Amino acid sequence: MATVGLFIPCYMAVARPDDALHARRVLEALGDTVEAIDGLCCGQPAFNSGFREEARRVGRQALRAATDVDTIVVPSGSCTSMIRHYLPGLFERDRRRTADIRSRRFVEFCSYVANHPKRESLELSLPGVVAYHDSCHGRRELGITLTVKDLLGSIGELEVRTLTHEDECCGFGGTFSVKFPEVSREMSACKLADVRQTGARVLVSADLSCLLHLETAAREERLRIETWSMAEVLARALP
Repeated sequence: MATVGLFIPCYMAVARPDDALHARRVLEALGDTVEAIDGLCCGQPAFNSGFREEARRVGRQALRAATDVDTIVVPSGSCTSMIRHYLPGLFERDRRRTADIRSRRFVEFCSYVANHPKRESLELSLPGVVAYHDSCHGRRELGITLTVKDLLGSIGELEVRTLTHEDECCGFGGTFSVKFPEVSREMSACKLADVRQTGARVLVSADLSCLLHLETAAREERLRIETWSMAEVLARALP
């Protein structure tokens, strides 16, 4: 039995805390002992806005969480990418090497579940139809597209429909949606049109941030659609 940390992204803790519970349930179903790591930020909002010192200060707290456990599971592709790919570069010399070593302990949730030695024991099943949205961080920086699809494909009785323009951004991009709201709105409209043509009433993604953005846009368009994170899908599919 492994002991893992569950890094609960700040936006998840505020906007949809149940997703952290879904992730915990899946990890415990795999036989892991879970220690929640919440109240921390990966530093991405400050980093994307150009505030490097603030991002370093905030990110340092996240890295310190990696001193107590060997593996920290992160149910967010964007947070994982920030910690693994960008955070170490904010430090110099010995501190950069330490940051790099600690950052490698952070593993994206879907990747962790897919490579878990007890994955086959989950016996997942969930009747229904979903459409899959591939997040930019997951596809371009973490390279987990096939991993997520494989997980979805392992759920019995679940039909997964692919978007026509799967590789296109939903328009969120964190601070991008604030700086360029008109562009962001048009991008989300295009993505929702793609979702609509699948006929699915549930949209799934490994990144809750994308889902929250699209959920808001769907409400504005009066489009009846549910958004489930991968943690929620897998939790629903458990026996």
